[in-house]
Amino acid sequence: MNSLRSNPALLCAFHALQMSLFPMAIITVFFKDAIGMSMGEIMLLQGAFGLALVLFEFPSGYLADRIGYRRALMIGAVLNAIGWTIYVRADTIPHILLAEIVLGIGISLISGTDSALLYESLEETGDEGLFGMWTGRVRFFGQFGEGTAAIVAGFVYAAWQRAPFMLEVGIWVINLWVAWKLVEPARHRPPATENWKQIKAMVRHLAVGDPKLRAIVVLTIALGMSSFIPVWTIQIYATEAGLAAGLLGVVWATANYSVALGSLYSTRVAGRIGLGTLLVVCIGLVAIGYAGLGLTYTVWGVGFYFVLTIMRGLNGPVLHHEEHRRIPSSDRAGFVSLRSLIFRGCFLVLGPLIGGSMDRWGQRPVLLAVGAGICAVAILGLVMVRRAGVLDEPLPGEAGA
Repeated sequence: MNSLRSNPALLCAFHALQMSLFPMAIITVFFKDAIGMSMGEIMLLQGAFGLALVLFEFPSGYLADRIGYRRALMIGAVLNAIGWTIYVRADTIPHILLAEIVLGIGISLISGTDSALLYESLEETGDEGLFGMWTGRVRFFGQFGEGTAAIVAGFVYAAWQRAPFMLEVGIWVINLWVAWKLVEPARHRPPATENWKQIKAMVRHLAVGDPKLRAIVVLTIALGMSSFIPVWTIQIYATEAGLAAGLLGVVWATANYSVALGSLYSTRVAGRIGLGTLLVVCIGLVAIGYAGLGLTYTVWGVGFYFVLTIMRGLNGPVLHHEEHRRIPSSDRAGFVSLRSLIFRGCFLVLGPLIGGSMDRWGQRPVLLAVGAGICAVAILGLVMVRRAGVLDEPLPGEAGA
């Protein structure tokens, strides 16, 4: 019989399967070649996906805190299997939109719930100080799974355009079984009453009640957006620069392996150079990555995308641990989902705007402008983190030692 101590390893497996996204390595090319979509339409579609997440992100996290994390992950797995099943036969934009909405709801149930379950499991077993390390491991296996799936996707897509989507259905059937094996922590579940009052209290806590949490959220969103935007442009960027379509899987795999390695060493690097120095390095990597992408006109410009993915791996585990330290246990998934909602809302606005701008002026000048804007917001977030006193506190691992 499984115990709480088995949850971290099971969550590593769950995330590895969740991130084994065979379609993602070829999705932009699929949209363009099989469906006939422009970059503007692709970004608009992702905006619709983001809208589904925005609408369900916070409610799903709020719900997970009340019905249980294990049950929420199981429902999310079922919805993901349904969404990718729709993709298998989709041949029009409305079909794709339906699939994206179902997937958006399924992913929103998982987003925040998995990390909340990990934190609560470690806290209940007395291992809270290891959350950053386990977060790095979860992300490592997730990105390793996504990278490996990307390599496979390039070959199976060449054989049949729908094969990556068929594989994804099977992945989520397996993940449903993994979610079933998880153990629910014996935490206090808030009552499902006075919901509006509770939601307003959570929003107030983030907006004005805790300056440290607010500063961490601003910086997390800025750094997260810097690596998320190129996800939807790098495939077209690479092929227009002369990279063969068959190598897109290799690019995607390399990107994910670099995130995996950065995540694995995140807490170790932060422990050696300090959280403040690590965050400065990450902002510098954002500047280098976008400048390289915008100023390079050969296929070697793709290499600067990997600078952004390394940055993504380095900052994620330590910032998420700092975030969880300041979130009330009763609404842990809800608070993480609230941050994700803000992130998705930002992309909902920025995605179509950036896609349309690229259709009009090309990728490189737009990437330079986007990079400058993100760096400015990230610097503001770092100033907020410093003023709030976050950098004056010991790192979570040190505090638990």
